[in-house]
Amino acid sequence: MNAVPASVLMSVAVFVGLMTMGRWLLVNKTSTDRLINRAWSWTLVAILLYEAASALHRPDLARCLYLGGTLMALASFYGLAQLLDGADPASARRRQRRYDSISAAVVISPILGTLVIHGAFGIHYAEVVWTLSAFPGAFSGFLLGRACVRELRVAGSSISEKLTYAALLAFSIYWSASFVSMLGRSLAGMKPSETGTVWAVVAFLMQFAITMLTAIPLVTVLLARAGWDRTGRTCRRLRPLWRDLTAAVPEVVLLGDHSAPGEPASRLYRMTVEIWDALLHLKPFMPECPDPGPPAECDNEMRGYARQVARAVRAKCAGNPPAATFPARRAVQEPRDREAELRYLLELAHEWPKAIAALHYPFDPPHAAAIAAVSQ
Repeated sequence: MNAVPASVLMSVAVFVGLMTMGRWLLVNKTSTDRLINRAWSWTLVAILLYEAASALHRPDLARCLYLGGTLMALASFYGLAQLLDGADPASARRRQRRYDSISAAVVISPILGTLVIHGAFGIHYAEVVWTLSAFPGAFSGFLLGRACVRELRVAGSSISEKLTYAALLAFSIYWSASFVSMLGRSLAGMKPSETGTVWAVVAFLMQFAITMLTAIPLVTVLLARAGWDRTGRTCRRLRPLWRDLTAAVPEVVLLGDHSAPGEPASRLYRMTVEIWDALLHLKPFMPECPDPGPPAECDNEMRGYARQVARAVRAKCAGNPPAATFPARRAVQEPRDREAELRYLLELAHEWPKAIAALHYPFDPPHAAAIAAVSQ
């Protein structure tokens, strides 16, 4: 640690702190997420304690405190590696409490016993703990690497998944190698806590890389919250069509739990269901148009169909009676291909503004804002 400039340490601490805070707030649902967050939190605590003790000109205390935070982080990482390697998720909390208890006992022992053991036997007890930590550290890297190799061999994995597991595999190799190297330095008579400049630089470069990797889920959640992901962009393209149809047929709006913002995929599903339901309700106002469906099942071209839907919306909003005697709601066969259904609705949404403009009709019913608020 003393081979790394303080400015570099604090830059890493700020970066890790922001990422960890964001993950605790937004990416904290599964046991895996929580273990990753705990590992980063203890890593951040270790860096901050080291810097605080170093500022007080207590290098031995700084190394001891850094060792304590690192061991607690190692306990979380070990539990994470066990979980990824196939351990029972149901007993993850019980296993983690055991790992944490062992690590806490080991952390307290150097603080209480260093002076006693050093005075009685002349042994630097903290360095012994550093050396012994190489065994669970290297083994946890082995477990993580084995899990990554197994996932890389799964057929049908996407490119992004393979790249993620390849990066984790590289990290696991480095992680195990660093602990084996630390054990080798200890056996050669060198202090395992003093890694040297080269290993320190490599360690912080790897820490930066793994921080970026674990920040990907956080970035994904932030993009989804902002509506900048693919699903959010699709929702924005469908929104004008959905707004006008649900304003004309407000009874199709699905009720749900509005205590928290819905996930983008859930919002998209609700929008598509409500659009199709509204088209069915509007069918009696456009009897000349067949059931809405994928392009292969529709006799009209999209532009003409969009204008017929617009006329139906205008007629219903004006209070006109249905043009046909059959019921307003009829069963319709769901398209088997969801992707084709979504493409069809996107094409309809693309033609919708031009259909409105062709009718010279102001599509702004008085309850449109209320409908939009309810469905959010």
